[in-house]
This record gives sequence, C-alpha cells and structure tokens, in this order.
Amino acid sequence: MHEKSLQTLEYPKILAKIAGEAAFSASKDLVMALEPTPDLEEARRRLAYTTEASRLIDLSADAGVRGAHDVRSLLARAARDGVLLPSDLVEVLETVRSSLYVAQLLTKLDAETFPLLHSLGSDMPQRPRIAHRIEETVSEDGEILDTASPTLRKLRFDIRGANQRLQERLRTLVNEFGNALQEPIITIRNDRYVIPVKAESRGHVRGIVHDQSSSGATVFIEPMVVVELNNRVRELQIEERQEIERILRVLSGEIGQEAESLKVAVELLAEFDFHLAKARYARLTHANAPRLNDQGRIDLRNARHPLLTGKVVPTNFHLGRDFFMVVITGPNTGGKTVALKTVGLLTLMAQSGLHIPADFGSEIAVFNDVFADIGDEQSIEQSLSTFSSHLSRIIEILRRVDEEQKRLEPDIRGRLSETLVKKRDQLPVLILLDELGAGTDPSEGSALARAILTYLLERHVTTVATTHYSELKAFAHEQAGVVNASVEFNIETLSPTYKLSIGLPGRSNALAIANRLGLEPDIIERAREFLGSAGVRMENLLEGLQTERKAVEDELFHLNMERAEAEYQRKQLEEERHTLEEQRVRVLNEARAQARRELEEVQTQLAKIKIDVSRVNMTRERLGEARQVARQLEEKVRSVPEPVRTRKREPEPERLAGPLQIGDTVRVLSFGQNAELVGLSADRSEAEVQMGALRFRVNVDNIERLSKRKAAKEEYATVNVVLPRNDDRPIVSTQLDMRGWRVEQALEELETYLNDAALSGMSSVRIVHGKGTGALRAAVREQLARHPLAKSYASAPPQEGGDGVTVVKLSG
Repeated sequence: MHEKSLQTLEYPKILAKIAGEAAFSASKDLVMALEPTPDLEEARRRLAYTTEASRLIDLSADAGVRGAHDVRSLLARAARDGVLLPSDLVEVLETVRSSLYVAQLLTKLDAETFPLLHSLGSDMPQRPRIAHRIEETVSEDGEILDTASPTLRKLRFDIRGANQRLQERLRTLVNEFGNALQEPIITIRNDRYVIPVKAESRGHVRGIVHDQSSSGATVFIEPMVVVELNNRVRELQIEERQEIERILRVLSGEIGQEAESLKVAVELLAEFDFHLAKARYARLTHANAPRLNDQGRIDLRNARHPLLTGKVVPTNFHLGRDFFMVVITGPNTGGKTVALKTVGLLTLMAQSGLHIPADFGSEIAVFNDVFADIGDEQSIEQSLSTFSSHLSRIIEILRRVDEEQKRLEPDIRGRLSETLVKKRDQLPVLILLDELGAGTDPSEGSALARAILTYLLERHVTTVATTHYSELKAFAHEQAGVVNASVEFNIETLSPTYKLSIGLPGRSNALAIANRLGLEPDIIERAREFLGSAGVRMENLLEGLQTERKAVEDELFHLNMERAEAEYQRKQLEEERHTLEEQRVRVLNEARAQARRELEEVQTQLAKIKIDVSRVNMTRERLGEARQVARQLEEKVRSVPEPVRTRKREPEPERLAGPLQIGDTVRVLSFGQNAELVGLSADRSEAEVQMGALRFRVNVDNIERLSKRKAAKEEYATVNVVLPRNDDRPIVSTQLDMRGWRVEQALEELETYLNDAALSGMSSVRIVHGKGTGALRAAVREQLARHPLAKSYASAPPQEGGDGVTVVKLSG
C-alpha cells in the first residue's frame, strides 16, 4: 500500500488505538505491523478472526492471555546454553501458564461457530512439565525455593543450624564484653557477623577488625572464638549459591530444549491477543463486519469516522454499481474532506480485517492500492506551493496507476479477462482527491481538474474527488460512470449539516448567504448579473433539484407510513377473518353435535320399541311400519357428517429455493397479493411485477417466490387491493414534463407516473417530451405501446404541443 496515503488517511492512528487494547508487547508489535491486504480471501479471513474474537468476548468477557510475556529473547538465550535468572523464569512460567489456559479455552469452543480460534487453540503448544518444574523451583516473587533440589533443602537446613549456633555464641559474648561495646548488638560486615566495640576498648576483644565507623569511635570486630563458626556459615552459603547456579543452569537447559515450541506458543498467544485487541476496539467504536467484494462496490451505511469524537453525523455513501467516480461539492467546513477520509480509512480498515464503524449491511471493495491526496500543507523543504505540492502527489499517483495498468495487462488478455470484462476493465485502485485543481487560477485549475478526472475515467479507476468548481459539476452530470454528490448546507442557520447526498451537486450558497446576512439587494442583483445567465441557471437548477428531492423524500416518508398502516390493517382483517372462521366452525360443530345427541336418543327409543315388539303380539303390518321408521332414522343418523375440525392457520409460504425467474408467481408481502414477475433490475435488487392491470417496481426483499400449486392453494387468503375513494386519492399532476431528461430516467419516471395516475383515477394524461431529435418521443411511445395501463395514445393537437406532447388514455 502507498505509505504516504496511509499516513494521510491517519491509518497509523487507528493501529495505535488498537495496540492500546493489546495485553503484551508481542501482540502490540503485530498490531503496529498490520497492513491492508489486496487479497480478497485473506481480507475475509482476517475479518472472520475479528468476528470470532468479538463473539468470544460476548461469551467470556475476561478472555485474554492473562500474564503472558514476550519471552522469545529469553528462550533464545536458554537455547544457547545461557542461564536464566529467577525473574526470567517467572516470566517464562506466566507465559507457559497462559498458553495452557488459552489452549484449553479455545479447544472447548464450538468448532462450527469458532473454526479459526478453535484451530488456533489446537495448534497451541502446551508444556505443563516446564510449568511444574519452574513452580517447584521459583516462587512468584522470584525466590529460589527449598523444593528446587534435595541438596539445596539440606544446605539451607544446615545454614539455619549454623546461624543459630553462631547467634547464640555472639549473644553470650555481648553479655561478657559489656561496657566494651558501643551497643549490645550483633551486626554484619563483609558477610561476617561482628560486634561494635568502642575504639578505646578494642584491646579487650581479641579478634579480626572488619570495619570502623566514619567517626572512628567504633570498630567492628569478629571475635576469634566465633571465626570458625562464621567460616562454617560462609562455606555453607557458598555451597548454597553454587547449588542454585546449578539448578538454574539445569532448568535453563530444559527450557532451551523446548525453546522452539515455546516460541510458537508466544507467537500464537500474540496472534490470539491481536485478534482480541481488534475485537475490543470494534466494540469501543460500535463497529460491525462489512461485506467484502472485488468488484469495486462500496456501500457505507451510517458510517462514522473512527477518530472523530462528540456528536458525529453519519455518512451514507455508495459507488461501484451504476458509477465508479463521485465528485463531491459543497461549502467549506461542510464535511467534504471528512467524507473523503471516511471512505478511504474504512476501506483500509476493512482490508486489514478490522470491523468498521458503520451499520450492518455495509460493503467495502478490496483494492490493490489506495491513493489519497488530502490536505493543503506546503512542501517547505522543496520550496513548493500548496498547488505544486498537491500536483506532485497527483503526478506520483497517476504514475502508480499507469504501473498498475501495465502490470494487469497480461491478465486482462489472459486468465482474468472474463472477470475484468464484467468489471468494465476497472483497475483495482481507489483514488481520493481533495479540492482537486485548487490553489491556482480558477479557470486553469478547473480545466486541469477535469483533464485529470477524464484520464482516470478512461481507465475506469474508482475515484472520489472534492471540488468547488461548477464546471466539474457539469462534467459529473454529463459523463457516464460519474455522479455528483454534495454536503448539505442549512441556509436558515447558515451552517453545514454534514449530511452527504449522492446524485445531487452542491451549491456555492454565496448569494443566498449574503442575502440572509442582509447584504443590499442591489448588490446581490448586480452579482447575479456578473455571474451570467449560465451561472444563474445553474444555481436555480440546483435549488430546484434540492427542493424537488426534499419533496420526494417527504412523499416517500408518507407513502411508507401509509403502507405500514395498510399492512397493519390487512393483518387486523386477517385476524378478524380467522376469528370469524373459528366461530363459524365452532357453531356448526355444536349444532351437529346436538343433532347427533338427538339421533342417539331416537336410536335408544327404537331399541326399546324393538324389545316391546318382541314381547307383545303385534300385527305384521304394524311391525313393518315400525321397521320402516327405524330404517329411516338410522339412515338419517348415517347422513350426519363428522364435526368439522378447526383448520389451523396456514403458515406463511416459504420462499422457494433458486433465483427469481421471469414468469414466476410471487407474493408481494406488503399487499399480501399474488402477482407475476415480469422483470428484474440489472443488479437484481428490484423486481417489476404485474398485479392485475397494475405494473410496478418493488424491492426483491418484499416478494416471495411461490410454486403454481402453492399459489392456487393460497387463493382463499388473497387480499384484494382496493383503490382509495375519490376524496382520498393522491394528487397527481395531469402532465409529466420530461424535457431534457435522459431516456433511462424518463422511462423509469414514466412507469411510476402511469401507476400513480391510474391509482388516482385519471382517464388520460399528457406526456411532454419535446420534439428535438425524436429519440425521447420514440422511446416513450414504444413503452406506451406495450404498457398494460395505456389504452391508447396520440400526439396532442398542434395548438397544445403537437408531436412534442403525447396524450395517453388510461385503462379503466
């Protein structure tokens, strides 16, 4: 990755914050060495590690490496027959214990939910014998324990005995010498036990002088009678030190033999802690895992720059489907540069395997390189102005783009040709340019900026640029693959909203702000004259577009509310229908049960009649009549149907497997109505359905694919769409003016307009397309010829527009 661009986008600051979440130096080193990868599968693997680590923290908040240390240098010393100090052994012990704990923790995880971490735990070397050997040798404070060896235990027992005998003899001497001593105490000089004797009384105590006080008033004498006892203590202490050295040497040798496996354990502990650090930082920034692709698509939903604090306005940004170049315009301090940095930094984070502070469903493209020219610093060392500094970086970026293109040329002709054709031969490079062409003459800067964007456009380089130049707004509007974007500005409060709008160019707002602040109207009018008719039209057009967009957003909000209310009412009606059906069945069953009880009583009576007949003398005729009545009653009993069991509510139809196909029968969930699928958008995110005479577009998430059998089976549950009453119908203009529109935009708007007009009950409408070359008129009439809502169409009368207007009669 381009090192200068990583610095420009403040990527190292993100690494520093993640390193702050790491537990020990080895994992901190891994964090600081992390670089974005251009490989899609590797980026996905890194993201999966972070996601699993985040899930693990949910399960076990205290998961970690505990007291692990980076003991690789100690292991290397032990492998070279070096001797480790007791404090070194404590660090090795804590690291080995950590490896045992982490291995046990990770191997207990479900292998399907945590495949990567489970595998990491399985690979973790475990050396419990080393841990046990260190535990019996060194205390937690780094002291050599008596249990280190039997010899050491015996030596320390002997030292304690010799010390005790020496102390008892010295206490006796202290009492004997009495006034000859400066103080009645026993002290140590040169590792020998001595007593403090007054200088003038030194002749009273025979022994070896080891020291004297600074004043010379006291001499420290080892009495001759305890020299042998002192010698014995010193001998034992020397033997103890030698035994400790031997113990440390042997134990260090054992550790040296396991140095390679313990080194692997340290590295795996560092990797585990590295993933935990990424997960902890993701939780601190409320980040989520994005989807990754290698098709150049970026779709950020409510994205936030991770280094911003306080109240941050989220950014919604997308490119890579219908366009791969975005030109952002708007006021200074309006958030253009923040939006640019957010796109770049989040791309780098995703390619590094980091979660990004954006909503679920966000998508990031994986690029071979990311280049950024952001900021207005001057190059003092090279005596370059702001413009020259910017241009130098842009030249370097363009050179790297050329190198990338040449590098991919063999692949374009070879094995990757099919993939690259699908991507429109798009170079896997992201370029971010801030205030392109600024810092010089506006006319020359604008021309240069347009030339640079054209150069990148021809090479299909994913580019996001910010600018103030109106000419670049027109460039983005005219060129296929390029789209305008803007940061909004509140004229009422004279402050930016920091909200990014894709598809709408920004306004300079200079005249509007001047008017709001109270500048003389004459001056503002004169400024408009100086601006020229083209500039005024551009500002008026932008103002109109913003007004229309706000109106569409408001209308969409109300329609969504109405649709939600309609869906609620539909469910309520379905609940009521189901309740009534259950009540009807219950009443019918009760009635039939009552009829059966009555018939059972009749049968009982018939049985009694038969018994009576067998007991009394009856005529043949009467007996025949009785039998006939009995047969009729029995037949009536057999004809009573079984009680109807309450039919359980049918579950919602499941979506059939496989992709949607033209001609499928589908269920439109928001209406509860079956329809026919007649079209799909290029990216298969929207579907065109035919429901009776209505044809309209819906999101594919709003439909379910049904088999013919299921569709027929569920006809009884179909909910009819009822048109609103005249007084409640939406207000739709009788005329659609599409002059100056592109054909694709016009046909899409025509579809929506015809549906709205039909719903509002109109019998005819006017489509104003102008005459021009006739291409727009031909496209409109071609669509009308096959549209189910268009009963007929014709040119308007000459006095009402002639061939520039098409009058459409709608189906009733």
